[in-house]
Amino acid sequence: MLINMFDTAMDSDNLGDQFIMDAVWQEVRSLFPDAGFIRTPTHRRATLSELREGRKADLSIVGGTNILKSHMLVRGNWRITPLDYLNWRNVILMGVGWQQYGRGGPDAATRLFFRQVLSPHGLHSVRDMHTYNLLRPHVPNLVYTACPTMWMLDRAHCESIPVRTAQDAVFAVTYYRPAPEQDRRIFEILRLNYRTVYFWPQQAEDVDYMREIGATGYVPITPNIAAYDRLLAENDVDFVGARLHGGIRALQHRRRALIIPVDNRATEISLSTGLPVASRMQPEAIEQWITNPTPTSLTLPLEGIVAWLGQFRQAAATASRATAAR
Repeated sequence: MLINMFDTAMDSDNLGDQFIMDAVWQEVRSLFPDAGFIRTPTHRRATLSELREGRKADLSIVGGTNILKSHMLVRGNWRITPLDYLNWRNVILMGVGWQQYGRGGPDAATRLFFRQVLSPHGLHSVRDMHTYNLLRPHVPNLVYTACPTMWMLDRAHCESIPVRTAQDAVFAVTYYRPAPEQDRRIFEILRLNYRTVYFWPQQAEDVDYMREIGATGYVPITPNIAAYDRLLAENDVDFVGARLHGGIRALQHRRRALIIPVDNRATEISLSTGLPVASRMQPEAIEQWITNPTPTSLTLPLEGIVAWLGQFRQAAATASRATAAR
């Protein structure tokens, strides 16, 4: 079996996309251990050769991230062209979100894209109810599953996350959603409440932004996933910052995490799952989370997750038998 993965981490300068694809690959490889894979980019336009290769696949899956919007042809996170309308068929969505809050629903070109490209029979999954409500009128074969990065964060996992303030903290900012005064205030709160404050630069420009807000006295983390994972695994830390998937990665490592929303993504996921969030306009709420810890408790849509995964189990079993018979 040959599977085409729309890899939302290819050519991305945001390490959060790699966090998402880590989870996507883990689930898909578990479903299809004997499959071959093709990768198609979403952060840039696919080349003609990539389009030709992708068409050879038996199945195409879009791996997470906030890739949908009401005007898909206009500066979207999925760099599509009219060639994509002609090339792709029966694509399946896996834990995707809506790029931003918009006025009105999808335009005519976007509705055509949904009809032409997305599978009319396979079950699609979205990561929050905001996306579900926007997409379902056009794609009724849809379930809400939360983000694939959260599928491992079940009750047993959350119960293993400490209910106490850690010795150290990880701070993160989002350079393209600046609020210098508020971000500096959050950083100072961390300096007052933790022994050491580490800084996680999820994008290179975050480093410059930290300088711009005048933050000093922190320990920078090398900007790669291995270094971040090592810090989370080996240090007693809480995550407090404006990087959604940097925070979810901390939860995966059984560390407390508080996300500071800068757009609709963390806000909508929090509304659907109970992911801990606090506005950067409310520093007192952030300090309250730090000094008065409560258990981490997330509500995952297990029925939706099971349904989405279950649609592939028969296909995977058939493909595995075919491979064994060769």
